Amino acid sequence: MTEFEGPIFRATTHLSETIPLHVHLVKGTHYAVWIDSGVKAMLPELMATMDRAGVGPGDLRFILHTHSHHDHIGCNAQLQDRTGCLIAAPGHYAAWHADFERHYQEFARPFPRLVPDTPELRAEVLDPLDAPRPLDLAIDEGAQFNLGGGVNLRAYSLPGHMLAELGWFEESTRTLILGDAVTGLDWPIFHSHLSVAGYRDSLARIRRLVRELGVTRVLFAHFPPMAPDEVDGLLARAAAYIDEVESTLIRLIAGAPQVTLEDLWTGLCARLERQREFRALNMVAAHVQDLLARGVICEVETQVYELR
Repeated sequence: MTEFEGPIFRATTHLSETIPLHVHLVKGTHYAVWIDSGVKAMLPELMATMDRAGVGPGDLRFILHTHSHHDHIGCNAQLQDRTGCLIAAPGHYAAWHADFERHYQEFARPFPRLVPDTPELRAEVLDPLDAPRPLDLAIDEGAQFNLGGGVNLRAYSLPGHMLAELGWFEESTRTLILGDAVTGLDWPIFHSHLSVAGYRDSLARIRRLVRELGVTRVLFAHFPPMAPDEVDGLLARAAAYIDEVESTLIRLIAGAPQVTLEDLWTGLCARLERQREFRALNMVAAHVQDLLARGVICEVETQVYELR
């Protein structure tokens, strides 16, 4: 457990040797909340963090989600069974909480012809999850939770990584708590974003929020805590990352009379030395849709593209 200034505590595990996962407990005088619940194997660490923070099972009132990916909702059922807490998340992905088969298919296999349904893929997506548990509250930007003693959380919409994602600002400490609104930039995989314009807009909005809200620190799911000047550097790196993905895809399209979605997926992963897996494909598809919308490329037949 890591205790920050005031009411915020952190529990951490590692998804791999290079990918940490942090989830945050926020404690007020009336009640406490988890910001995300991590993966199912984290339950002992979550309960130990609550115990050391002086949060009893009856004090945990909500799990407030940033977004609905499997590594952020994996302990929902166990925490709800232990504490009676309510589960709140953006309603856009409500079905992913209640129906894990749908979560798997829509997350990992939106292009089933290109991504086979294998036991290994099922294990990768489904093993971090404990049990389906429907949302108790569908929330969006502007939702506020007054935990007592001046501890107050307010939601801000930051889509891009997913089509619906929230960041949480804690007012008493002027702390911004993010999930994956800034994606992993140097991982062996592409962490993925599903809206290119949304991701660019959210990076710009985080920069504005840090300034306008007087944010003193930003806490992330997959990065260490950062001061505002460090966040500026990270945001600049993320913007450059989006540009690199886009420019590489345009070069791939320009290098052949026509290219398929599969060609772009394979070529991007090879050129930028990342694993060729489903997240990369989802990200490539998002960039293709963005380039189509901007008139940079055209679709000459289903999932076959050329430069305009």
